Amino acid sequence: MAQLDPYGAFVDRVASPHGGEGPLAGVRLAVKDNIAVAGLRWTAGLPLYADRIAEHDAACVATLRQAGATIVGTVASDSAGFGMMTPGVSNPIAPGRTVGGSSGGSAAAVAAGLADLALGTDTGGSVRVPAACCGLFGLKPTYGRISVEGVTPLSYAFDHIGLLAADIEVLEKSWLALSGGVSPAEPETEIRRLGFDPARLSLADATIRAGIEQLLARLVREGYALVEVALPEQAALAEIHGAIVCGEALEIWRDHWPAHASGFTKTAARSLSYAALIEPGDIVKAGQVLVDVRRYMAEQFAEVDAILGPTIAVEPPVEGARLVSMGGVDVPVVNALLAETCPFNVSGHPALSVPLAAHTSCGTPVALQIAVKADRERSVLALARAIRNIEAQA
Repeated sequence: MAQLDPYGAFVDRVASPHGGEGPLAGVRLAVKDNIAVAGLRWTAGLPLYADRIAEHDAACVATLRQAGATIVGTVASDSAGFGMMTPGVSNPIAPGRTVGGSSGGSAAAVAAGLADLALGTDTGGSVRVPAACCGLFGLKPTYGRISVEGVTPLSYAFDHIGLLAADIEVLEKSWLALSGGVSPAEPETEIRRLGFDPARLSLADATIRAGIEQLLARLVREGYALVEVALPEQAALAEIHGAIVCGEALEIWRDHWPAHASGFTKTAARSLSYAALIEPGDIVKAGQVLVDVRRYMAEQFAEVDAILGPTIAVEPPVEGARLVSMGGVDVPVVNALLAETCPFNVSGHPALSVPLAAHTSCGTPVALQIAVKADRERSVLALARAIRNIEAQA
């Protein structure tokens, strides 16, 4: 029988969940409701799809089901992937604070102990940000490594499938099951040279900055090398990311918007209305800049094995907040939450959010983001495990 859901995480539940045999036997899996699960509601957070039932599993769901995972239900998301707060879903570890988005239901289900693992999608940070808000591990893999077949899209250029878990071992074995046979075996590489951007870190809230600086000092004592890098300027990244996402989303929803405007929430409607104002030339220009940014990011990774920084530079905002202070300046919540994660959607590199022992002023764990070279997911998971061991010994 399904457990109670006081946090509003679920859209649809499996009355009597059961799994199969395999490496994920006994692992309870919740699935973001823009990802198809046969026989369950597949709403993508939209009134338009309130009664849509998936006929088949998405490719990623089928893979995890075959590995023995027990699917417990579909979970809430922001409308069509627009938004970073997942309204209506409460944060199990920080009452009154946002659960993050757009995979907020995925994070809430795991943080509440209603699932051991959750699938989400990440277009600008939508797996890692909820993981950070709820004290979880959140993995966005290399762009294109996991099929998005059976997923309601937001942006073909940036959509990624991702995983959330409270336990690093569950995350590791789930990643191995999900990625098996998708690409050549990952090279055996040890991460030793760690990049960080001091300018970006300086913008983080004091408790977040202190927690990450403390960890970096411990890593140096353990023999890791720190190398300063310079990530692309936030505003420029946000501009090209926003233009491409909005341009693609408008095309994706062209048959429904604005002809069936009542089927969209206010958040989705605002986003699509804004998208209609973007000049085609601006989207073309953004695509050209994107090529330059990806080249630049590849150059940064040529010097280091990983790039470390905060997953979110602010503590989880209060529910319904529109502005937060970041570096002494009031900025829109969405901009603040995406500032650190978006670069690695733009570049396509894998990135992992790791909850640290240090805590923010509101009591949530400081979240460290580790980004690595393409197809090095096992390496980033190994580094996360090493960090947890280092912190346990401190």
